[in-house]
Amino acid sequence: MDARRSTFGLALAGALAAATALGCGEDLLAPATGTCPDFCPPEQLQVVDTILLDNVTSDSSFSGYILPHEATNLQVYRDSTATAESGGRAVLVFLPFSDTLGLASADTNRGPVIGTDSFAVRIPVRGRNLAVADLELLLYRIPVTVDTATTYADLDPFFTDSTFLASVAVPDSVADSTLTVILDSLAFPDFAADGNRAAIGVALRDPSTYVQLGAAENNDAASLTRYVQVDSAGTSVARSEGKQPELDTFVGTPTSPVPVEARAIGGTPAARTMLRFDLPIRIIDSSAVVRATLELVPVEPVLGAPTDSLAVIAQGLATDVGAKSPLLPVSSDLVGQLIAFVPVGSTDTVRLDVTDLVISWTFDSTLPRTVAVRAVPEGDSFAELRVGAASSAFRPRLHITFVPPLRLGER
Repeated sequence: MDARRSTFGLALAGALAAATALGCGEDLLAPATGTCPDFCPPEQLQVVDTILLDNVTSDSSFSGYILPHEATNLQVYRDSTATAESGGRAVLVFLPFSDTLGLASADTNRGPVIGTDSFAVRIPVRGRNLAVADLELLLYRIPVTVDTATTYADLDPFFTDSTFLASVAVPDSVADSTLTVILDSLAFPDFAADGNRAAIGVALRDPSTYVQLGAAENNDAASLTRYVQVDSAGTSVARSEGKQPELDTFVGTPTSPVPVEARAIGGTPAARTMLRFDLPIRIIDSSAVVRATLELVPVEPVLGAPTDSLAVIAQGLATDVGAKSPLLPVSSDLVGQLIAFVPVGSTDTVRLDVTDLVISWTFDSTLPRTVAVRAVPEGDSFAELRVGAASSAFRPRLHITFVPPLRLGER
Protein backbone atom coordinates (compact mmCIF):
# COMPACT_ATOMS: atom_id res chain seq x y z
CA MET A 1 0.00 0.00 0.00
CA ASP A 2 2.87 2.38 0.78
CA ALA A 3 4.59 1.60 -2.52
CA ARG A 4 1.39 2.26 -4.46
CA ARG A 5 0.97 5.58 -2.67
CA SER A 6 4.58 6.63 -3.39
CA THR A 7 4.33 5.61 -7.05
CA PHE A 8 1.05 7.42 -7.43
CA GLY A 9 2.46 10.54 -5.77
CA LEU A 10 5.39 10.70 -8.19
CA ALA A 11 3.16 10.13 -11.18
CA LEU A 12 0.68 12.75 -10.00
CA ALA A 13 3.41 15.30 -9.40
CA GLY A 14 4.77 14.73 -12.92
CA ALA A 15 1.33 14.97 -14.45
CA LEU A 16 0.54 18.18 -12.61
CA ALA A 17 3.83 19.72 -13.70
CA ALA A 18 3.28 18.69 -17.30
CA ALA A 19 -0.29 19.97 -17.31
CA THR A 20 0.77 23.30 -15.87
CA ALA A 21 3.75 23.81 -18.18
CA LEU A 22 2.37 22.47 -21.47
CA GLY A 23 -1.36 22.12 -21.33
CA CYS A 24 -2.74 20.75 -24.65
CA GLY A 25 -1.25 22.34 -27.75
CA GLU A 26 -1.23 21.54 -31.47
CA ASP A 27 1.90 19.86 -32.91
CA LEU A 28 2.47 21.53 -36.32
CA LEU A 29 4.74 18.70 -37.46
CA ALA A 30 2.20 15.97 -36.80
CA PRO A 31 0.00 14.53 -39.56
CA ALA A 32 -3.33 16.28 -39.99
CA THR A 33 -5.16 13.23 -38.64
CA GLY A 34 -3.29 13.40 -35.33
CA THR A 35 -3.56 17.03 -34.36
CA CYS A 36 -5.30 18.61 -31.38
CA PRO A 37 -8.00 18.80 -30.34
CA ASP A 38 -8.88 15.38 -31.80
CA PHE A 39 -6.45 13.45 -29.59
CA CYS A 40 -6.14 15.75 -26.57
CA PRO A 41 -8.28 15.59 -23.45
CA PRO A 42 -10.92 18.35 -23.48
CA GLU A 43 -10.01 19.44 -19.92
CA GLN A 44 -6.92 20.01 -17.81
CA LEU A 45 -5.95 17.83 -14.83
CA GLN A 46 -8.03 18.98 -11.84
CA VAL A 47 -7.58 18.66 -8.10
CA VAL A 48 -10.80 18.70 -6.07
CA ASP A 49 -10.89 19.51 -2.35
CA THR A 50 -14.05 18.52 -0.47
CA ILE A 51 -15.30 18.00 3.09
CA LEU A 52 -17.79 15.17 3.59
CA LEU A 53 -20.12 16.12 6.45
CA ASP A 54 -22.80 13.44 6.39
CA ASN A 55 -21.07 10.30 5.21
CA VAL A 56 -20.75 8.41 8.52
CA THR A 57 -23.56 5.87 8.35
CA SER A 58 -23.06 4.56 11.89
CA ASP A 59 -20.68 4.88 14.82
CA SER A 60 -20.09 3.17 18.14
CA SER A 61 -17.72 3.12 21.10
CA PHE A 62 -16.39 0.02 22.83
CA SER A 63 -14.49 -0.06 26.12
CA GLY A 64 -12.29 -2.59 27.91
CA TYR A 65 -9.55 -3.28 25.35
CA ILE A 66 -6.80 -2.78 27.94
CA LEU A 67 -7.56 -2.89 31.68
CA PRO A 68 -5.36 -1.03 34.20
CA HIS A 69 -3.56 -4.17 35.36
CA GLU A 70 -2.75 -4.97 31.69
CA ALA A 71 -1.20 -1.56 30.93
CA THR A 72 2.48 -1.18 30.05
CA ASN A 73 2.76 1.85 32.36
CA LEU A 74 1.08 2.81 35.62
CA GLN A 75 -0.18 6.36 35.80
CA VAL A 76 -0.11 8.33 39.04
CA TYR A 77 -1.53 11.84 39.02
CA ARG A 78 -2.96 14.59 41.14
CA ASP A 79 -5.40 17.31 40.15
CA SER A 80 -6.05 19.79 42.93
CA THR A 81 -7.31 22.41 40.47
CA ALA A 82 -10.65 20.69 39.90
CA THR A 83 -13.78 21.54 41.88
CA ALA A 84 -13.48 18.15 43.58
CA GLU A 85 -9.93 16.91 43.98
CA SER A 86 -9.18 13.97 41.71
CA GLY A 87 -6.26 11.72 41.04
CA GLY A 88 -4.80 8.37 40.17
CA ARG A 89 -2.77 6.01 42.36
CA ALA A 90 -0.58 3.01 41.63
CA VAL A 91 -1.14 -0.30 43.44
CA LEU A 92 1.69 -2.80 44.04
CA VAL A 93 1.01 -6.17 45.68
CA PHE A 94 4.23 -8.16 45.95
CA LEU A 95 4.77 -11.91 45.79
CA PRO A 96 5.22 -13.75 49.12
CA PHE A 97 8.68 -13.79 50.69
CA SER A 98 10.34 -16.99 51.93
CA ASP A 99 10.64 -18.28 55.51
CA THR A 100 14.04 -19.78 54.71
CA LEU A 101 16.94 -18.61 52.56
CA GLY A 102 20.20 -20.07 51.32
CA LEU A 103 23.14 -19.65 53.66
CA ALA A 104 25.50 -18.75 50.84
CA SER A 105 25.15 -17.96 47.16
CA ALA A 106 26.59 -21.31 46.08
CA ASP A 107 25.20 -23.28 49.05
CA THR A 108 22.05 -25.36 48.75
CA ASN A 109 21.65 -25.42 52.53
CA ARG A 110 18.97 -23.12 53.83
CA GLY A 111 18.36 -21.53 57.16
CA PRO A 112 15.28 -19.98 58.77
CA VAL A 113 14.79 -16.23 58.61
CA ILE A 114 15.05 -14.98 62.20
CA GLY A 115 14.70 -11.24 61.71
CA THR A 116 14.09 -8.44 59.23
CA ASP A 117 16.51 -5.50 59.08
CA SER A 118 14.81 -3.35 56.46
CA PHE A 119 13.03 -3.22 53.12
CA ALA A 120 13.99 -1.41 49.92
CA VAL A 121 11.43 -0.34 47.31
CA ARG A 122 12.60 0.20 43.74
CA ILE A 123 10.28 2.35 41.62
CA PRO A 124 10.89 2.88 37.88
CA VAL A 125 9.66 6.30 36.67
CA ARG A 126 9.18 6.16 32.92
CA GLY A 127 7.34 9.34 32.02
CA ARG A 128 6.52 12.82 33.26
CA ASN A 129 6.20 16.42 32.12
CA LEU A 130 9.66 17.96 32.47
CA ALA A 131 8.14 21.44 32.59
CA VAL A 132 6.71 20.67 36.05
CA ALA A 133 9.32 20.60 38.82
CA ASP A 134 9.47 19.43 42.44
CA LEU A 135 7.57 16.18 42.02
CA GLU A 136 7.36 13.86 45.00
CA LEU A 137 5.96 10.35 45.26
CA LEU A 138 4.23 9.28 48.47
CA LEU A 139 4.21 5.63 49.55
CA TYR A 140 1.51 4.08 51.75
CA ARG A 141 0.88 0.66 53.26
CA ILE A 142 -2.28 -0.86 51.79
CA PRO A 143 -4.04 -4.24 52.28
CA VAL A 144 -2.58 -7.23 50.48
CA THR A 145 -6.12 -8.31 49.62
CA VAL A 146 -6.61 -5.67 46.92
CA ASP A 147 -7.34 -7.04 43.46
CA THR A 148 -8.33 -5.89 39.99
CA ALA A 149 -11.84 -5.03 41.18
CA THR A 150 -10.59 -2.66 43.92
CA THR A 151 -11.58 0.96 43.30
CA TYR A 152 -10.16 4.34 44.21
CA ALA A 153 -12.84 4.75 46.86
CA ASP A 154 -12.01 1.34 48.35
CA LEU A 155 -8.37 2.35 48.84
CA ASP A 156 -8.88 5.97 49.82
CA PRO A 157 -9.00 5.24 53.61
CA PHE A 158 -5.49 3.74 53.41
CA PHE A 159 -3.85 6.86 51.97
CA THR A 160 -3.61 8.57 55.36
CA ASP A 161 -0.94 9.59 57.88
CA SER A 162 -1.37 6.34 59.83
CA THR A 163 -0.32 4.21 56.85
CA PHE A 164 2.30 6.56 55.41
CA LEU A 165 5.60 4.83 54.64
CA ALA A 166 7.92 7.32 52.94
CA SER A 167 8.29 10.01 50.31
CA VAL A 168 10.79 10.22 47.47
CA ALA A 169 11.64 13.12 45.18
CA VAL A 170 11.53 12.65 41.42
CA PRO A 171 14.59 14.26 39.76
CA ASP A 172 13.68 17.39 37.79
CA SER A 173 16.26 16.92 35.06
CA VAL A 174 15.14 13.60 33.56
CA ALA A 175 11.89 12.00 32.47
CA ASP A 176 13.22 8.48 33.01
CA SER A 177 14.73 7.43 36.32
CA THR A 178 14.71 4.64 38.88
CA LEU A 179 14.07 5.59 42.51
CA THR A 180 14.94 3.60 45.62
CA VAL A 181 13.37 4.05 49.04
CA ILE A 182 14.56 2.35 52.25
CA LEU A 183 11.87 1.32 54.75
CA ASP A 184 12.51 0.13 58.30
CA SER A 185 11.76 -3.35 59.60
CA LEU A 186 8.40 -2.30 61.06
CA ALA A 187 7.08 -0.86 57.82
CA PHE A 188 4.64 -3.77 57.45
CA PRO A 189 3.41 -4.73 60.95
CA ASP A 190 1.11 -7.44 59.57
CA PHE A 191 3.80 -8.93 57.33
CA ALA A 192 3.86 -12.38 59.00
CA ALA A 193 0.08 -12.55 59.43
CA ASP A 194 -0.30 -11.68 55.73
CA GLY A 195 1.77 -14.69 54.73
CA ASN A 196 5.04 -12.74 54.32
CA ARG A 197 3.38 -10.42 51.85
CA ALA A 198 3.34 -6.64 51.48
CA ALA A 199 1.42 -4.12 49.37
CA ILE A 200 2.20 -0.48 48.62
CA GLY A 201 0.11 2.35 47.20
CA VAL A 202 1.82 5.20 45.36
CA ALA A 203 0.38 8.72 45.20
CA LEU A 204 1.68 12.09 44.00
CA ARG A 205 2.05 15.23 46.08
CA ASP A 206 1.29 18.64 44.56
CA PRO A 207 1.80 20.21 42.06
CA SER A 208 -1.00 18.97 39.84
CA THR A 209 0.55 16.78 37.15
CA TYR A 210 1.33 13.13 36.45
CA VAL A 211 4.11 10.52 36.38
CA GLN A 212 4.18 7.15 34.67
CA LEU A 213 5.71 4.16 36.44
CA GLY A 214 7.07 1.01 34.83
CA ALA A 215 4.85 -2.07 34.86
CA ALA A 216 5.18 -5.85 34.78
CA GLU A 217 3.46 -5.95 31.38
CA ASN A 218 6.53 -4.19 29.99
CA ASN A 219 9.03 -6.25 32.05
CA ASP A 220 9.77 -3.08 33.99
CA ALA A 221 7.95 -3.54 37.30
CA ALA A 222 8.72 -2.10 40.71
CA SER A 223 10.39 -4.43 43.20
CA LEU A 224 10.57 -4.92 46.96
CA THR A 225 13.74 -6.27 48.60
CA ARG A 226 13.77 -7.65 52.14
CA TYR A 227 17.07 -7.55 54.08
CA VAL A 228 17.08 -10.24 56.77
CA GLN A 229 19.11 -12.31 59.21
CA VAL A 230 19.24 -16.06 58.59
CA ASP A 231 20.16 -18.62 61.28
CA SER A 232 23.21 -20.64 60.27
CA ALA A 233 23.86 -23.15 63.08
CA GLY A 234 23.39 -20.47 65.73
CA THR A 235 25.11 -17.70 63.77
CA SER A 236 23.18 -14.89 62.10
CA VAL A 237 23.98 -14.42 58.41
CA ALA A 238 22.82 -11.35 56.47
CA ARG A 239 20.84 -12.17 53.36
CA SER A 240 18.37 -10.46 51.05
CA GLU A 241 15.48 -11.50 48.84
CA GLY A 242 13.75 -9.46 46.13
CA LYS A 243 10.20 -9.84 44.86
CA GLN A 244 8.27 -8.55 41.87
CA PRO A 245 4.58 -7.64 42.09
CA GLU A 246 2.00 -10.34 41.65
CA LEU A 247 -0.32 -7.43 40.84
CA ASP A 248 0.56 -3.95 39.63
CA THR A 249 -2.26 -1.69 38.53
CA PHE A 250 -3.67 1.78 39.10
CA VAL A 251 -6.97 3.29 40.20
CA GLY A 252 -8.47 6.71 39.60
CA THR A 253 -11.37 8.87 40.62
CA PRO A 254 -14.43 8.10 38.48
CA THR A 255 -15.18 10.31 35.48
CA SER A 256 -18.60 11.52 34.38
CA PRO A 257 -20.63 9.26 32.06
CA VAL A 258 -20.04 9.67 28.33
CA PRO A 259 -22.82 11.88 26.89
CA VAL A 260 -25.38 10.11 24.71
CA GLU A 261 -24.30 11.97 21.57
CA ALA A 262 -20.58 11.46 22.15
CA ARG A 263 -18.09 8.67 21.50
CA ALA A 264 -15.08 7.89 23.71
CA ILE A 265 -11.43 7.33 22.75
CA GLY A 266 -8.69 6.33 25.20
CA GLY A 267 -9.11 6.50 28.97
CA THR A 268 -9.04 3.52 31.27
CA PRO A 269 -10.24 0.88 30.62
CA ALA A 270 -9.26 1.78 27.05
CA ALA A 271 -12.05 2.74 24.64
CA ARG A 272 -12.16 2.81 20.83
CA THR A 273 -14.59 4.53 18.50
CA MET A 274 -15.64 2.92 15.20
CA LEU A 275 -16.81 5.13 12.30
CA ARG A 276 -18.42 3.53 9.24
CA PHE A 277 -18.35 5.53 6.00
CA ASP A 278 -20.43 5.59 2.83
CA LEU A 279 -18.19 7.41 0.33
CA PRO A 280 -19.36 8.89 -3.00
CA ILE A 281 -18.85 6.66 -6.02
CA ARG A 282 -16.96 9.41 -7.87
CA ILE A 283 -14.27 9.31 -5.16
CA ILE A 284 -14.03 5.66 -4.27
CA ASP A 285 -14.36 4.05 -7.72
CA SER A 286 -12.59 6.24 -10.24
CA SER A 287 -10.65 9.07 -8.62
CA ALA A 288 -7.08 9.25 -7.34
CA VAL A 289 -7.02 10.25 -3.67
CA VAL A 290 -4.20 12.70 -2.87
CA ARG A 291 -4.93 13.29 0.81
CA ALA A 292 -7.61 12.31 3.34
CA THR A 293 -7.97 13.72 6.84
CA LEU A 294 -10.43 12.59 9.50
CA GLU A 295 -11.63 15.53 11.63
CA LEU A 296 -13.07 14.86 15.09
CA VAL A 297 -14.69 17.56 17.23
CA PRO A 298 -14.50 17.21 21.06
CA VAL A 299 -17.79 17.70 22.88
CA GLU A 300 -15.95 18.68 26.09
CA PRO A 301 -12.37 19.36 27.17
CA VAL A 302 -10.15 16.28 27.00
CA LEU A 303 -10.24 14.50 30.36
CA GLY A 304 -7.17 13.33 32.26
CA ALA A 305 -4.21 14.33 34.36
CA PRO A 306 -3.07 17.96 34.20
CA THR A 307 -0.20 18.51 31.70
CA ASP A 308 -0.75 15.05 30.17
CA SER A 309 -1.73 14.40 26.54
CA LEU A 310 -3.38 11.64 24.55
CA ALA A 311 -1.80 10.10 21.44
CA VAL A 312 -4.54 9.11 18.97
CA ILE A 313 -4.42 7.15 15.71
CA ALA A 314 -7.03 6.06 13.13
CA GLN A 315 -6.72 2.56 11.66
CA GLY A 316 -8.69 0.51 9.18
CA LEU A 317 -10.23 -2.90 9.87
CA ALA A 318 -9.48 -6.20 8.20
CA THR A 319 -13.12 -7.11 8.83
CA ASP A 320 -15.88 -5.34 10.72
CA VAL A 321 -17.29 -7.56 13.45
CA GLY A 322 -17.85 -4.91 16.08
CA ALA A 323 -15.76 -4.59 19.23
CA LYS A 324 -13.42 -7.47 18.33
CA SER A 325 -12.69 -6.29 14.78
CA PRO A 326 -9.04 -6.96 13.83
CA LEU A 327 -7.09 -3.81 12.94
CA LEU A 328 -5.12 -3.42 9.73
CA PRO A 329 -1.40 -3.13 10.54
CA VAL A 330 0.35 0.22 10.20
CA SER A 331 3.91 0.40 8.93
CA SER A 332 6.28 1.38 11.73
CA ASP A 333 7.78 4.17 9.65
CA LEU A 334 4.35 5.76 9.22
CA VAL A 335 3.12 5.63 12.82
CA GLY A 336 4.80 8.91 13.75
CA GLN A 337 3.06 10.91 11.03
CA LEU A 338 -0.34 9.28 11.62
CA ILE A 339 -0.54 10.01 15.36
CA ALA A 340 -2.11 13.21 16.70
CA PHE A 341 -1.24 14.40 20.20
CA VAL A 342 -4.18 15.93 22.06
CA PRO A 343 -3.44 17.85 25.29
CA VAL A 344 -5.64 17.29 28.34
CA GLY A 345 -8.12 20.16 28.56
CA SER A 346 -8.10 20.86 24.80
CA THR A 347 -11.29 21.42 22.80
CA ASP A 348 -9.56 21.86 19.42
CA THR A 349 -10.57 19.77 16.42
CA VAL A 350 -8.46 16.61 16.16
CA ARG A 351 -7.12 15.86 12.68
CA LEU A 352 -5.91 12.38 11.74
CA ASP A 353 -4.21 11.39 8.48
CA VAL A 354 -6.16 8.53 6.85
CA THR A 355 -4.79 8.95 3.31
CA ASP A 356 -3.35 5.45 2.99
CA LEU A 357 -6.52 3.95 4.40
CA VAL A 358 -8.83 5.72 1.95
CA ILE A 359 -6.49 4.85 -0.93
CA SER A 360 -6.66 1.18 0.13
CA TRP A 361 -10.46 1.38 -0.12
CA THR A 362 -10.13 2.47 -3.76
CA PHE A 363 -7.93 -0.57 -4.53
CA ASP A 364 -9.74 -3.23 -2.47
CA SER A 365 -13.52 -3.23 -2.47
CA THR A 366 -13.64 -6.08 0.07
CA LEU A 367 -12.24 -3.95 2.88
CA PRO A 368 -14.84 -2.51 5.26
CA ARG A 369 -14.98 1.28 5.02
CA THR A 370 -14.63 1.57 8.76
CA VAL A 371 -12.17 3.58 10.82
CA ALA A 372 -11.19 2.62 14.37
CA VAL A 373 -9.88 5.55 16.42
CA ARG A 374 -7.85 4.56 19.47
CA ALA A 375 -5.15 5.70 21.89
CA VAL A 376 -1.48 4.77 21.43
CA PRO A 377 -0.57 2.94 23.60
CA GLU A 378 -3.93 1.93 24.97
CA GLY A 379 -4.73 1.85 28.67
CA ASP A 380 -1.60 3.69 29.85
CA SER A 381 -3.28 6.99 30.61
CA PHE A 382 -6.41 8.41 32.17
CA ALA A 383 -6.61 10.86 29.24
CA GLU A 384 -9.90 10.43 27.36
CA LEU A 385 -11.17 12.16 24.24
CA ARG A 386 -14.92 12.45 23.75
CA VAL A 387 -15.99 13.43 20.26
CA GLY A 388 -19.33 14.11 18.64
CA ALA A 389 -21.35 11.21 17.29
CA ALA A 390 -22.55 11.11 13.69
CA SER A 391 -26.02 12.20 14.83
CA SER A 392 -24.76 15.28 16.70
CA ALA A 393 -23.87 18.83 15.72
CA PHE A 394 -20.24 17.89 16.39
CA ARG A 395 -20.30 15.00 13.92
CA PRO A 396 -17.03 13.70 12.40
CA ARG A 397 -15.92 14.97 8.99
CA LEU A 398 -13.74 13.54 6.24
CA HIS A 399 -11.64 16.07 4.33
CA ILE A 400 -10.54 14.58 0.99
CA THR A 401 -8.39 15.98 -1.80
CA PHE A 402 -8.65 13.93 -5.00
CA VAL A 403 -8.08 14.00 -8.75
CA PRO A 404 -11.16 13.02 -10.81
CA PRO A 405 -10.55 10.92 -13.92
CA LEU A 406 -9.84 12.60 -17.25
CA ARG A 407 -12.63 12.03 -19.74
CA LEU A 408 -10.49 11.08 -22.73
CA GLY A 409 -12.16 11.12 -26.13
CA GLU A 410 -15.11 13.30 -25.04
CA ARG A 411 -15.87 16.51 -26.98
